[in-house]
Amino acid sequence: MSEAAKPTLYIVDGSAYIYRAYFGMRRRLSNSAGLPTNAIYTFVNMIKTLIEQEDPDYLAVTFDRYDEEDDKKSFRHELYPEYKGTRDAMPEDLWAQVPYFEKFIRAMNIPVLIETGVEADDVIATLTMRALEQPELGVCIVSADKDLMQLLGDERVRMIDTMKERTFTVETVRERFNVEPHQVRYVLALAGDTSDNVPGVPGIGEKTAGVLIKEYGDLENLLANIDKVSGKKRKENLTEYADIARLSLQLVTLKDDLEIEFDLDKLKVSAPDMDAFMELMTELEFHSTIKALSAWFKKRGWSTASAAAPAKAGAASAQALQGQQLLFGAPAAAPVDPDAEVPITKPGKNYTTIWTEAELDEVIAQLEEAPRWGFDLETTSLEALDAQIVGLSFSWEQDQAVYIPVAHDYEDAPEQLARDMVLAKLKPLLEDTAQKKVGQHVKYERLVLHKYDITYQGVLYDTMLMSYLLDPGKLSHGLDSLAMEFLSTKTTSYEEVAGKGKKQIPFSQVPVDIATLYAGEDADITLMLCAAMEPLLIESDLKKLHDEMELPLTEVLAAMELTGVCVDTEILKEMSVVFVEDLKELQKSINTLAEQPEEDGDLNPNSPKQLREVLFDRLNLPVKKRTKSGPSTDHSVLVQLAALHDLPEQILEYRQFSKLKGTYVDALPELVRADTGRVHTDFNQAVTATGRLSSSNPNLQNIPIRTARGRQIRAAFVPQKGWKLLGADYSQIELRILAHMADDPLMIQAYKDDADIHALTAANIFEVPFEEVTREQRGAGKTINFGVLYGMGPQRLAATLKITQDQARTYIDNYFERYEAVRDFFDGLITEAKMTGSVETMFGRRRLIPEINARGRSSAFAERVAQNTPIQGTAADIIKMAMINIHREMQQQEMPMNMLLQVHDELIFEVEASYLDRAREFVVEQMEQVVSLKVPLKADAGVGDNWLVAK
Repeated sequence: MSEAAKPTLYIVDGSAYIYRAYFGMRRRLSNSAGLPTNAIYTFVNMIKTLIEQEDPDYLAVTFDRYDEEDDKKSFRHELYPEYKGTRDAMPEDLWAQVPYFEKFIRAMNIPVLIETGVEADDVIATLTMRALEQPELGVCIVSADKDLMQLLGDERVRMIDTMKERTFTVETVRERFNVEPHQVRYVLALAGDTSDNVPGVPGIGEKTAGVLIKEYGDLENLLANIDKVSGKKRKENLTEYADIARLSLQLVTLKDDLEIEFDLDKLKVSAPDMDAFMELMTELEFHSTIKALSAWFKKRGWSTASAAAPAKAGAASAQALQGQQLLFGAPAAAPVDPDAEVPITKPGKNYTTIWTEAELDEVIAQLEEAPRWGFDLETTSLEALDAQIVGLSFSWEQDQAVYIPVAHDYEDAPEQLARDMVLAKLKPLLEDTAQKKVGQHVKYERLVLHKYDITYQGVLYDTMLMSYLLDPGKLSHGLDSLAMEFLSTKTTSYEEVAGKGKKQIPFSQVPVDIATLYAGEDADITLMLCAAMEPLLIESDLKKLHDEMELPLTEVLAAMELTGVCVDTEILKEMSVVFVEDLKELQKSINTLAEQPEEDGDLNPNSPKQLREVLFDRLNLPVKKRTKSGPSTDHSVLVQLAALHDLPEQILEYRQFSKLKGTYVDALPELVRADTGRVHTDFNQAVTATGRLSSSNPNLQNIPIRTARGRQIRAAFVPQKGWKLLGADYSQIELRILAHMADDPLMIQAYKDDADIHALTAANIFEVPFEEVTREQRGAGKTINFGVLYGMGPQRLAATLKITQDQARTYIDNYFERYEAVRDFFDGLITEAKMTGSVETMFGRRRLIPEINARGRSSAFAERVAQNTPIQGTAADIIKMAMINIHREMQQQEMPMNMLLQVHDELIFEVEASYLDRAREFVVEQMEQVVSLKVPLKADAGVGDNWLVAK
């Protein structure tokens, strides 16, 4: 039998997959219940990739045994208690996800193998040996762990890394270690392993160990011939550490003789437990995974059996059955061809194409009579400023929709109504202020329609914002995701109608009949989602926030995005030249501090591998944190090491400097639009969990202002000719909100008296008279004031102030002794969150925090979220209200000024020079009087010829 045809047992190193999944997706994802899902989401996709690419015959997944009390113990710890002792504890958000990895594998009906007292690697070794007893069976180990390379001695065994598309064989072992697979353990015993804290022999790395074992065959023969080994120091170390090498050999040698049942029939890939699978995917809200795995399920011929399975009682089973029907439809009479093109159909739907002016007039009449209607645009681009309208869809009854094509352009495309005529007829309807319209992400429609001289008004609901208000921490508020969540409906994706990647066509080339089904569904689903979410919004007392804050804000943000901001590209070009020279000087300094040999070239400050060698081997700095690949060199580690050596600080400076140059100095000139001469950022309303706005393309909220170089970049943002920039920001808004919400008398009086709150805090903490507070003490008071807002503990405060943890703990205790109401307020927030699973801002914005009642470490992060969100979210609400009020007044009074940017607590305007004094007075007044608190709000304003000086 050929190797290609040989049946193969795939053994997945599940524990390694977990960590690779976690560190491969550091972006925080969670479901609507607040459960972190980033690692399990990536893990699921890794398994999906494996089964799709390899289509295995037999499959098993191994895991280390995880127990909250004793999560890393094996027989190796009895041999060497320090084994893996340098590894950090499992991150809190990963610990919360641990049960779901096994749940997913079991739902897929894949055998799970976990053994007490040993590690997953030992289970893999035993399974491999047992499988090789089957003469016609191959083995594929799914891992990148070098320890498992011991198992590659038989030609029937290979190892693959699906994440990097690599295959490991006997030849791979020989190239890396210079020995045969069965000798790998001797090399590892000599070289040691920093990630597992296997000691090894000092001064002997993998390369040297490979040379020695190739010459002497095994460890004992080497130790018996130490006198023949070259190098005085090497001989001394081998002699002194011989027993350590023997111990290390025991630690790295895999146990391949465990008493594990080996029944090949039980390892055969079989149909998933569809009820369990759908229930789990629904809980995790992995709606795209259902679709992604459906082709493989169908290819295996499981659709008929799964779809015909009897439903069990209960809501979860009902959802699972609905999901099966979404995946498989009715039972198939014949096996499904996964490569066959399936026409897009919408059973039970009536989506109509509008071809004539008379039909258009009838649609308009129906819309005028309808109490509400869904609306969607189809365009040539996701970038609103570049988009041209291709068609418009409307839905005023469930399962009914119309599509008006106006610019489909392909060979033999049917004649369509003229776009200008259609928009002229629709303009009164789209500009009608009667609140009837329902959209998904209406800011986009506002921007696109503005190009056609249509001011889009009368919006009743934005379903994206409805979802965001119901659960701001959700992974996606997109239409496809919401349809699956609220309607159990799988929508047609854009890729299904337009293709993927290089083969993707513009929507204008999509056949009109297909476009009608796709666009009609968008309008229909939008209207249905509104009906599903409206009662939830009302029940949660969030409708007022939607109607009076988030929806009106879409008009403000659309106006800001349309206006854009002027950028002086000449300043940036000059800055780039200076930055290049500064980076060269920094590189020279780094090379010197790193004692970098000239023949090795420059040390790469962004290379973890090079930095490990320099920081921990050459300079012998202490290891602060470890990753799977070795000692960490991330930002937090370099910050700690900077206190011990100048090199880490220089590396941090180089990294930040280089990022500024690439992200802003060099990139901004390329983003200036030819038609406006300005940069137009996108303001995102439905991204952050706290309610704050964010910006992208480019992100103008992340330009650092605490460094001189970051501030320099602000100097390139300028007003139009003859105008000035006006910058206004709230002073200590979050502390003022804390004083109000906590009702702390000391803080309230301080703000009423316009006292220096940081000096006051310092006086209370250091127990000195207010007038004797030093500059350093005030700085510490400021750090503590803001640190308390974010739940800063003694460890972080000690690191920030460079004091002992005992001192930091004393400072925090003193703070809460003086501000007792603040302590009670924070305690109350946490108690409320534990009772309700959520916290709210002053204006009722809600954030779900169900993990606050979780066991173990994950609740600590949740408590910090519960403590900070009401304050940060209230600050976000206040500046949004100020933006709405200012925008309305500017429009009504036709003021010669434009709102350009919002950056956290700051607003930037450009103002006609002659109107500057009035504008400054107006903006400050609006910001300070937007809401009434127990303490005064204070806004500071500055003007200038660029953003840097307008402070």
